[in-house]
Amino acid sequence: MVKDQLRDFHLFTMESALPFGIGIIKNAKSGGFQKIMDVFKSNDPFLELQVDGEISAKKVRDKIDKFIPGLGYPVVSVDVSVEENSPDHEENDQDSLVSTLQRIDRELDQLRYYFSDSEINRDDK
Repeated sequence: MVKDQLRDFHLFTMESALPFGIGIIKNAKSGGFQKIMDVFKSNDPFLELQVDGEISAKKVRDKIDKFIPGLGYPVVSVDVSVEENSPDHEENDQDSLVSTLQRIDRELDQLRYYFSDSEINRDDK
């Protein structure tokens, strides 16, 4: 439980807090306190500061990851489930494949007709 909370905090720090903090620093360097205040008056200042700092945060995460792999880009746990195929799915897949191939064949016939028709028209001219 504690390990999960620590991992979640680490992920939050690397993915959200780091770009946010770097975004504040970049805005302070480029426009001072007034620019930071202007950003905080926008509709979504947190997102705007994250976007401003994302490129630099990626560089920082890359450097951290070179020092200790996995520290800059924390591992994210995922849930994986496998669905078993039933014979009904295989039958539907077969029908779908046949109908797709038939549609392709019809379209190829139309193209052949179009090209043969245009060759006749060119020969007449």
